[in-house]
Amino acid sequence: MEDENQGKPRISSVWIIILVIGGILILGDLNRRMADARHLDQDARALETEVARLETESADLLTQVAEATGDIAVYEWAHEEGGMIQPGEVLVVPVGPSDTIPDATPTPAPSLEQPSNWEVWWALLFGK
Repeated sequence: MEDENQGKPRISSVWIIILVIGGILILGDLNRRMADARHLDQDARALETEVARLETESADLLTQVAEATGDIAVYEWAHEEGGMIQPGEVLVVPVGPSDTIPDATPTPAPSLEQPSNWEVWWALLFGK
């Protein structure tokens, strides 16, 4: 029986423990890498959504800029808000009635004098 085991190299229990520990470390590293990859995929999806939203917002803003710089928009603003007129037009600015009675300014209520800190403590500890 001893002759059969002499030809084969014997693996000691120390080497088996080292291999098991090495395998556990390798599996732990692979697990960490897979978790990192999962987080990166989630971040990539979130960024893709954000990019799509920003592209839509950019397109909307470009449309607004194009509309605001158009001749019709400039004419409407100048005529309605800018107070500008075309040749041959008459500018009419409505003025409010001058006989209005101004609102009376309310008199402020007299403020109560706040007691000092020592008076508050005196009242709390000994009553008033």
